[in-house]
This record gives sequence, C-alpha cells and structure tokens, in this order.
Amino acid sequence: MKKIIIVLILAFNFSYALDQMYDYRYTHGPEIVVPDAFFVGAGGWTRYANDLYLIGNIQVGITDRFEIGAKYIGGYDRGDLSSLIDIGAKFAISRNLALQVDVPFDGEWGGVLSISQWDGYTKNVSFIYEGRLGFARAAGEDRYVKPSLAFFPFFQIGNAFRLSVGTLCSFGIGKEFDYFKEDFMMDLMPRVEFGILHLRFMGEISIGIITWEAKKRNRYALFITTDI
Repeated sequence: MKKIIIVLILAFNFSYALDQMYDYRYTHGPEIVVPDAFFVGAGGWTRYANDLYLIGNIQVGITDRFEIGAKYIGGYDRGDLSSLIDIGAKFAISRNLALQVDVPFDGEWGGVLSISQWDGYTKNVSFIYEGRLGFARAAGEDRYVKPSLAFFPFFQIGNAFRLSVGTLCSFGIGKEFDYFKEDFMMDLMPRVEFGILHLRFMGEISIGIITWEAKKRNRYALFITTDI
C-alpha cells in the first residue's frame, strides 16, 4: 500500500452564488497533476435547510498522464430525494496543463469540458487557472452553454500550511439575454490547508460578491480521500 493521504475539506458557503456546475466534476476541485495512483473518497454536505447529501468518489490513474474517475452525490432537500453521478477523465497535456471531461447524469445527460493551467513562480507561490464549458443538463434549461472561469492563487507557508483566495464566476448563454442576468454569479473562495503527518485539512469559504437570482444556501461540507 502506498503512502496514505487523507484530505479533509470543510467548505463554508456563506453566499447564494456558488454555481452548481462547480460540483460537476469527479474530483473535489480544480486539479492539474494526474497521479498514477488509486484514490477513494467519501463525504457529505448540508446547508442546514432540512437537507443532507452524501458524496463518494474514485480516481484511478491509468498512466502518469491519464486518469479516469467517478463521483456520486445523493441525498435529500426538504424531503425531496435526488442523486447525481459524474463520470469523467483527465489528460495531462503537459506538467502544467490538463484537459478534463465530465459527464453528469441525474436523469438528464450533460457534459462539462475543463482546461486547467498551473504556474509555479516560486516554491511558495503558484496559480491555477481554470476555464469550463457546460452543455445540456450542465448548462441549464434552455441554455446553449454555460462558461465558467476560475483563478486560484496558492501561497505555501512552510511545509504544513497553504493559503488561497480563489475567484470564480459563471453565466449562462441562451435564447434570451435575461438568462445571462439570471445565471451570472461571482464568488470569492478563501481557503486554508494544513497538513499533519499523513493528514491534510482544507477549510474553504464561498462568498458571493455578485449574483442576480442565484438560490444557493450556505453549505457545510466534509470530504475524506485516501490514496491506496
């Protein structure tokens, strides 16, 4: 068994803006490196609105450049049961550039195409840029496509701590201009990570700074992943 790495993610979403398409990925967030390894994850989240969702995911590195995976999200919201399965794959074009495809399904099919770039300016400062396009179910009803852009700067403090304040925005493109106004949203996402031995903890807050008619509630999530 390889070295076990457990990642604990505590996400506090204090806004009504975070786009649901952000979760349409088999990973737990933007990633670049494609490990030749086997990962299993589990977790859950709630918005404390009579809801609870459980999440499980798997990531399998086929080679150093190609990975496949899947994630399941299932639970209830105010008595309504729902579930979603996301199946995806990622290819590392280079050490700093990765292409990812996700297919979310919850009774209707959709697709999300992502491209991510990592820039490491120093050993203590790095950046991840992510561009995404959602189609069909992922774009939303009557939407042709949903673009999303994200920027995550990371600041490494010693060997244990890493800080980030990401910016995420998305909007919908459809038959009417009102779709753009209804869907447009922007979040600031402060994040802190720290490692203890083989454990890595991550706390994240999503703060909606621009939103039109987004209906998301505060979200509290916990994820655990293991490298086998």
